[in-house]
Amino acid sequence: MNTSKLALLAIAALSLSACKKDKDDDDDHDHDHNATIQAKFNFVHGMNAFDINSTYADGAGHAIKFSSLKFYASDFVLMDDAGTTVGNYANMAVLADASNSVAQTLGTMGHGHIHEVHFSLGLNSTVNHADPTGAAYPLNIPGMHWSWNPAAGYKFLNMEGHVDGNGDGDFDDAEDVPFTYHCATDALLGDDHIHFHQDVDGGTVVITAKVNVALLVTGLDFLANPVAMGGGPNNQAAMTNLAAAITE
Repeated sequence: MNTSKLALLAIAALSLSACKKDKDDDDDHDHDHNATIQAKFNFVHGMNAFDINSTYADGAGHAIKFSSLKFYASDFVLMDDAGTTVGNYANMAVLADASNSVAQTLGTMGHGHIHEVHFSLGLNSTVNHADPTGAAYPLNIPGMHWSWNPAAGYKFLNMEGHVDGNGDGDFDDAEDVPFTYHCATDALLGDDHIHFHQDVDGGTVVITAKVNVALLVTGLDFLANPVAMGGGPNNQAAMTNLAAAITE
């Protein structure tokens, strides 16, 4: 083989090697720039942070204290400015808990921009009626499923506490009334969205939203109607309030 042919073969081999290296570098670059997407709900009361141990008022002005305030959000879809889906986390759920607000992972996303975040309040029918005994967090939380009636599914919104029934400012008297709002059934599944402007290029992106508890209890009289289970009128009102209470 003459010298010129050897030189051409060497050049071809170097070119192939360079192309492979460039492709590997590109693959590594794309992998490195996948971001972990998380969601977090921060509870507030008006302009102030919400403290589950503090005293507030229901929609009728009665003093109340919460012992539990939780809800499920699920099926998050992220869209860019053009309305194109850049992240879709079907069947993924997060539990928003006023006593322990933490970021929860939805999945990953490549390089792009998030403009809007759409999500469900509650759980779709498939998830809602799946067997909770083998479910992973947050679908295995005690008290968030109708364990005594599995066919009913999960509690989308759980509000529990006490009302100061005699207006004396404490919650130790016989006149004080426990309230229980367990909002459930497929019919109460709702939709909501927030705007969230952020470029995504690796790392961890936490989608945050506020939940205004003052708006959540609007129009709800926990003294006159201390118990609301399932999908009744007060449950419907609470879920409607929840959608209005969530903002950027």
